[in-house]
Amino acid sequence: MLPRIWMEAYLRFLLRYRWPVLVAALLVTLFLGYQLSNAKIQMNFLDIIPSHHPYTQLARKHARMFGSANVLVIAVEVKKGTIYTVDTLKKIDRLTLAIMETPGVNPWQVRSLSHPSVRTTQITSSGIRILPLFFPGPPKDAKEVTRIKRAVYTNDGLLDFYASRDDTVALITAGFWESGLDLTRMQERLFRLQREETDGNHIIHMTGFPILFCWILSYKSWIVYISVLTILSITALLWFYFRTFQGVWIPLFSGSLSTVWALGFAGYLGYPIDLLMIVVFLLITARALSHSVQSMERYHEEYFRLGDKQAAIMQSYLGLFSPALVSIAADGFAILSLAIARIPLVQKLAIVSSFWILTISVSVVTLHPILLSFLNPPARDPKAGKRFSDLVYNSVNQLLVTISRGNARYVTLAGFVLALLVGVYYSQQLKIGDVSIGKALFYADHPYNVAYDRIVEKGFAGISSLTIIAEGHEPGLFRKIDALTELERFQRHMTQHSEMVGGSITAVDMIRQLYERFEEGIPKWAILPSHAKDVGNMYGFFLQSAGAPALDRLVDKDLRNATITIFFRDYSHDTITGALTHAQAYIDANPNPTMDFRLAGGLFGILAAINDEVEWSYTWNLILVLVIVFVLSFLTYWSLAGALIVMIPSIVAQPLTEAIMYWASIDMNINSLPIAAIGIGIGIDYGYYVLSRITEEYARFPDVDRAIEEALMTTGRAILFTGTTLTASVIFWLFFPMRFQAEMSLLLALILFLHVVGALVFIPSMVSLFKPRFATASAG
Repeated sequence: MLPRIWMEAYLRFLLRYRWPVLVAALLVTLFLGYQLSNAKIQMNFLDIIPSHHPYTQLARKHARMFGSANVLVIAVEVKKGTIYTVDTLKKIDRLTLAIMETPGVNPWQVRSLSHPSVRTTQITSSGIRILPLFFPGPPKDAKEVTRIKRAVYTNDGLLDFYASRDDTVALITAGFWESGLDLTRMQERLFRLQREETDGNHIIHMTGFPILFCWILSYKSWIVYISVLTILSITALLWFYFRTFQGVWIPLFSGSLSTVWALGFAGYLGYPIDLLMIVVFLLITARALSHSVQSMERYHEEYFRLGDKQAAIMQSYLGLFSPALVSIAADGFAILSLAIARIPLVQKLAIVSSFWILTISVSVVTLHPILLSFLNPPARDPKAGKRFSDLVYNSVNQLLVTISRGNARYVTLAGFVLALLVGVYYSQQLKIGDVSIGKALFYADHPYNVAYDRIVEKGFAGISSLTIIAEGHEPGLFRKIDALTELERFQRHMTQHSEMVGGSITAVDMIRQLYERFEEGIPKWAILPSHAKDVGNMYGFFLQSAGAPALDRLVDKDLRNATITIFFRDYSHDTITGALTHAQAYIDANPNPTMDFRLAGGLFGILAAINDEVEWSYTWNLILVLVIVFVLSFLTYWSLAGALIVMIPSIVAQPLTEAIMYWASIDMNINSLPIAAIGIGIGIDYGYYVLSRITEEYARFPDVDRAIEEALMTTGRAILFTGTTLTASVIFWLFFPMRFQAEMSLLLALILFLHVVGALVFIPSMVSLFKPRFATASAG
């Protein structure tokens, strides 16, 4: 613990120079308050991508060939009849044009039946022409509709990619740039398009990352409403507990000050506020409330005991400084350690959130004594101890005292060992990224998931892709037949390994299709030419007719590099890892002296990179947090036993948190990583407060059981209150329309509950059972 002389000196400094300290705090508040205008609620696709990962670096190196993974998919579904009508095909054309005019879209990555890049081959007496499917424009009569339908069925790469086999759904895909998007405008535009084009016979479905971000952004107002309800409920509970005005407004002031400072700091750094991370901010606010309640509870207790305001301030904060500062440090470092995740979103969250935690040392530890010095002392409540709430708290705390003695201590120890074993066992079953992003964020009946499921049900080749690049060792390599044959061999290897594969495309497919057309469409002529010169002619013909962007998706301009794109109907953890493992096995077994196959682009490459980073950072984050918390605990009590006793509840809570995620089917992904990873550090303040109070009370009553009873009936009461308060405040978040926010709020409540149980049940029992030397040394 901190030397008493240091704490006394700091307190005397605060009380002596309280006006300069308040002015300094005010200046900082004004500066950071001004920066609040720069704190924007925004989501950025690039922020979720680990830039260092080999897959990400490969995607950047060959960005022109890979295109953007930030892809919007629109499905136009008819309720009756088929899509092959003038009305429906014109609707597809209107939607395609509207998407092309949407700010932020990559015009070279828009595809649909009506887009000029989707072409059909026409063989006439004057030669072969490759023309847009809708050439010269949208169909005007049934004859043109019939021609378009015939072209869909006779040209490879259209059916199952842009039209379903049952003729009821057509797809429009559009890649968007990965940064600089105005999601508010995009949300308004896409939602308006969906409303305008939906009618009695047409349903417009939308899925993909761009509309995912738009849906998340659409819930901003819910954040405000539920936050207000949460604040009101906490206010009511604070009054219910303290029954004094200052017992209500001082904790609210502390939480508000920390919030202004932290969000202003985010604005100063230019960091956007991600709506999915609001639950982390709720967690930090819970920390501020916990420290503030401990502070006010101890001050009230000391004032009613001593009857002198100045002495009560000194005595209460001398007892609180050490556990408060060490728990703030543990919480802060626990969150800051998230920065080892080389994902910009998580790193920015770690920096802002750790600063937020640090501000508690000002808003509570520093300013509380000053504020209390200006206020009149609390009036003694004549009904104190006689209300129903007091009876409940006293009864529960008395039960906790009983549990900390006798044979119940052994049951507690056995229970925690069993909980640890169960948690470790089930935590091993938790997979990273095992649920699709839509299912992890929204409920099953959400329009986003309905759209995704509908596209899969209709048997499309897949809206998720894995792109493998073949890097040649010399220019012109993919004009050679041997290189193309190797490319096709790998392609076939990939398409045969999983039922989730819906299709694939390479330059070989394009060449075979063109060669077949040159031979009057006879299928047996879908072959590779015998000479490299003929292959070059095919590339040239495709370039002139389809354009450079279409060719870039298959080979680069030097014909040195080529792509293999595999389309999947699912992007679960097993599908992604299975595909990459299968691809790597082929690469390892088939070395080629002329080219190197490199993994991986497309959505699979992005998600695999994120999952790899989440898994790596989660493991090392836990190790780092354990080391930090152990060091801080050891320095606090200068005892190995003390460090272990205060840490064990957190060590048990961590695998139990993972087990709960497994039982509740909560996905471990980039969004849930912060909550799961900081479970060890967050909430450990309960343990510090209880253990420090036990050692403090032992100095007054040199009897372990008596010291434990005093600690539980005072500090334990405040911990019990904060635990119930936070649980009550979380109830509102369970009604949030997003599954993720509701689940994370519930998980947060369970994490805090586990820490409360550990602090009030395990720590007193273990101190009573083992009577560690550090806890009884103060009596000497």
